[in-house]
Amino acid sequence: MKRISTLLSVAALAALPFGAFGADITLDPSLGQTAARGFKVCDSDGGTPAPACVGTITDSVSFTVNFLTPGIENASATGSITPSGGIGIGSFLSFEWILLNPDGDEIAHGTGFGTEQLPTDVGVGPPGDYTYTIEYSFQSGPRTQSAGFAMVLTTGNSTGEVPEPATLALIAMGLLGAGLARRRKQ
Repeated sequence: MKRISTLLSVAALAALPFGAFGADITLDPSLGQTAARGFKVCDSDGGTPAPACVGTITDSVSFTVNFLTPGIENASATGSITPSGGIGIGSFLSFEWILLNPDGDEIAHGTGFGTEQLPTDVGVGPPGDYTYTIEYSFQSGPRTQSAGFAMVLTTGNSTGEVPEPATLALIAMGLLGAGLARRRKQ
């Protein structure tokens, strides 16, 4: 009985998706899921491990997303600076990101805030851990209390390419021609 219990435990462990445990975010594009990952650039109150908001802060950060099924992905970025208006609050001098597939190849990138991803509707497949790397430079102002940003990820099903009508017409003509040639032989 103990041996059966051990075998069942091993089988249950083997069925678990261990690749997802190392990822910061897990998404299933077939479900059209959305997620966000935020980062603190600076904080002047000392309540976080972020550096104080003084001078120019240049850094890079990375996070991984485990896509469970093939699909498409779109990313956008949004920034936040406190206080939110007026002179002397600081600004992002640069903001660039790239998306790497599980093999380490770049499949998308973006600059600035908003929906600046190129290309859009990036295919994510096969399933696995994809890495986003963000490089930024922030110039704090005399009134900057804190600054940060978030990457917002949206996913969806792969829709597949739909052939143009001209392509379908060429295929139909080819099949018709093959049918006529066969009929002539008979």
